[in-house]
Amino acid sequence: MIVAVGTVWAGTVMPASADTDLPEYLTKMRAPEMWKVADGTGITVAVIDSGVKDVPGLEGRVLPGVSFMEPPIKYPEKTYPPHDDFDGHGTTMTAAIVGDGSDGGPHGLAPGAKVMPIRTSIGTPMAFGAIGEAAKGVRYAADNGAKIINLSIGGWWSLDKMRSAVEYAQSKGVLVFVAMGNEGDGNKSTNPIASLPGVLGVGAVDVTGEPLPSSSYGQATDLASFGGKAPIRCKENTAWCMRDGGTSYATSLASAAAALVWSAHPDWTATQVARVLIQTAGAPVDGAKRNDWIGYGIPRPSKVLLDRAGDPGAPDGDPLAAPVPVQTQTPSADPAATAPNGAEPAAAKSGLSWKWPALGAAVAVALGLGITVILKRRRR
Repeated sequence: MIVAVGTVWAGTVMPASADTDLPEYLTKMRAPEMWKVADGTGITVAVIDSGVKDVPGLEGRVLPGVSFMEPPIKYPEKTYPPHDDFDGHGTTMTAAIVGDGSDGGPHGLAPGAKVMPIRTSIGTPMAFGAIGEAAKGVRYAADNGAKIINLSIGGWWSLDKMRSAVEYAQSKGVLVFVAMGNEGDGNKSTNPIASLPGVLGVGAVDVTGEPLPSSSYGQATDLASFGGKAPIRCKENTAWCMRDGGTSYATSLASAAAALVWSAHPDWTATQVARVLIQTAGAPVDGAKRNDWIGYGIPRPSKVLLDRAGDPGAPDGDPLAAPVPVQTQTPSADPAATAPNGAEPAAAKSGLSWKWPALGAAVAVALGLGITVILKRRRR
């Protein structure tokens, strides 16, 4: 089933003045300390989405990029520059990764990284063609220096094209993150792109570490990150509103977490970065290796950058098959790994109240804006 991500227009508009205070999720991740070690410098993240608007806080952080939007039949000469965005979804994802926090926008988790905007038809009446366009974008990103690809979108259309494009990107050493979707509410669901081999599917949690009720979950969930209240573009992409970011925002944070780790270890491969993120993630509190709500856990790049934890291992292979160290935590009364379909997501809590001090996250946005995001299930 294909579902549109919920719209974000109805939010609380934020003041235009710059907010110098970091949001709680970044302070709990120890972001200021991490930035003294690595801030994402040297890493390019391709954000394949609705484009990006040149708003305050993104200056010098966004590359020229490219647009793969097809012109209307009646207007074959019509062009859509990548530095434009009808609904703000791509702008929000970009700011969550590299924003400087000015004008009420987000403080990005990897402010030293660069974003390569790749525009698709997301947020337009032609959104049914966005996955095919995104597949072209995946190949473009792989050929033009992106180390990480952020897909806060999903859909069944052109899945075969996306599969081959992802395989091509992976052959070039690129790490791909995909949002799980925002249609949880007790029902397992799958973004089919997240089920592709080697792709890291990202769910969403709140600031306490509880899975968001709306976060899609299933066998394709590999990681989860903060997707609660955050600055989201609204009012036809003219302002910032506070709204749940959902799995879209969480995915951007996961991509940024990977950028921090890769920036500190530029000689590592995509496999090694993914392996260490999984090894050091805040795992389920019941002692399970993974569960369908948060996957292997919540990325904590501070464990890698500040505590020097994690073993990158071999430069190739499947990071999801690598042994994950057992976390020292108090088991939960409800074993999330065996919770039945429809069980309350709280049964899968990650115990983030404990782990947030070292969180290095990924958040996915329920920005709806007409985006087509599907719910998921996995490949393993």
